[in-house]
Amino acid sequence: MIFITGGVRSGKSAFAEKYARRLGENKLLYYVATGVSFDDEMKKRIVRHQWDRQNQNATWNTVEMQVQIPLTIQQLSKDAVVLFECVTTWLSNVLFNYEAECKNSEYINNCIESLQKQLLAWHQQGATIVVVSNEVLDELPSRYNEVNLYRKLLGELHQWIVQHSDEAYEVQYQLVQQWK
Repeated sequence: MIFITGGVRSGKSAFAEKYARRLGENKLLYYVATGVSFDDEMKKRIVRHQWDRQNQNATWNTVEMQVQIPLTIQQLSKDAVVLFECVTTWLSNVLFNYEAECKNSEYINNCIESLQKQLLAWHQQGATIVVVSNEVLDELPSRYNEVNLYRKLLGELHQWIVQHSDEAYEVQYQLVQQWK
């Protein structure tokens, strides 16, 4: 498992896609897209990411998800490379669903545990997993409890992913720093 983080528009997605393609030569490439086109800015970002992938010398099997991992990719082989883009958007989806639908206090933890189990399952199945996330933890604490909860959960999830990763990278200004 490989973790790649960085600021917004830092070049992390381009680095992750290039790295996954290199790891995925002669393998199946899966792109797990967590973005939801809820406004014009997000629609443009999704279209840009789709265009980027279409113009690469690779064939991506794109799987869209908001919260739950689709059944179609729960079982993978050692011939698979999964690019999970991205943890921050996925966690936003989880919190949005929590606020909008259920308000069940265990919902958030169950979703996080489910993602963790799936990442470990793919790893045990022999698949290569590249997990992308945004670095938003350098900001000052917010006056909004929801923002602080998001940052707390994201920080804990980042730590868990790095602990279980073989490699960890941070990208800033298209410069890549390997931390693990």
